Order: sequence, then structure tokens, then C-alpha cells
Amino acid sequence: MPPVTVREATGGDFAGLLRLLDQMDESMYRGRGHAGEGDIRALYQGILADKDQRLLVAEDGVRIVGSAHVMVLRHLGRSLSRSAVVEGVVVDAGYRRKGVGAALMRAAAEAAREAGCYKLALTSNAARPAAHRFYSRLGWKRTHYGYSLEL
Repeated sequence: MPPVTVREATGGDFAGLLRLLDQMDESMYRGRGHAGEGDIRALYQGILADKDQRLLVAEDGVRIVGSAHVMVLRHLGRSLSRSAVVEGVVVDAGYRRKGVGAALMRAAAEAAREAGCYKLALTSNAARPAAHRFYSRLGWKRTHYGYSLEL
């Protein structure tokens, strides 16, 4: 298997990311519709232009095999602290358990550090114990209870 590198997404990565997102398990979110390609492309361009968002991709030299979306949050408070959240972590089925996810998470942490964030957070569905073990192996700590309100 060729070596995988992680970098920021560019406009030319759209088709590869769209293919990868089709592998994302969204079964726990029943009833959500699927956006059309034009709407997804418009959002993608907005994300690339937003200084508080970093869309990371892992590539094997030929195609995109993983992605993670880092969003910086600016908190209104005395410290004006920044934190970040990572969402949409997905690795191509043929590249799982080969270090791609770990490389993406290291790059996400570095992106948050570069943005001046004091922490990087994520949520992981309670029904995904293998993902929880993965994050723990990478040094992530379970520090909060997460709640969702289905809208």
C-alpha cells in the first residue's frame, strides 16, 4: 500500500471527497435527506474559504482515502478562548486499520493548535465502541457527557 499523506483540501478534491463521503455511516441518523451535488459543492467552496474551518484529506498519491473537518469556535467570554471540534472523520474501507485515521487526528490536533485553540473536541456515537477504543488509543480522554437533541 502506498504511503498516505494528510493535507488541506483544495477545490480539485471535490469529486474524491464526494466518493469518500458515500462511505460514511449515517445509519444512526434516520430520516435525513441527501443534498444534491450542487448544494454540496457550494457548501464545500464556503468551507474552503472560511478561515475558521479546515477540511483535511488523506491521500495515497492517487486518490483521497480519508477526511476530517476541523471547525474553530470563538467563545464569547472574558478569556476570548478558542476551541475546535472535529467532525466528519471518515476513512476509505480499504484503508481502515492502517494508520490513516490516526494521521488525520494528529493533523486535526495540529490544525487546532495552529489556530490558537486550547482544546479539540469530538463526539462519537454511543453505538460505536470500536471508535471509542480508537480515540482512547490516540490519547483522547472521555471528559464530558455528550447530548443530542434530534430536530
